[in-house]
Amino acid sequence: MPIVRTFAPIVAGVAAMKYKTFMFYNLIGGFVWTVGLTLLGYYLGKMIPPDKVDEFLLPIVGVIIVLSFVPSIIHIIQERRANK
Repeated sequence: MPIVRTFAPIVAGVAAMKYKTFMFYNLIGGFVWTVGLTLLGYYLGKMIPPDKVDEFLLPIVGVIIVLSFVPSIIHIIQERRANK
């Protein structure tokens, strides 16, 4: 979930995470995020013809939005099952 990277420093500070540990995870996460998005863009650019980008752009954005919510939905379902 992209929003997690926004609030990670705040949560790490509140939880008194060691700076060295936070930096390690932050650097690894940033690297994976950057390389992953770059490779995804590269391969999507090879798969989608330039004249058809308009047809594929909206569905791709929709899939990204849905996938962003999946971890939250799974967490909510697990919490409800645990409370029963």
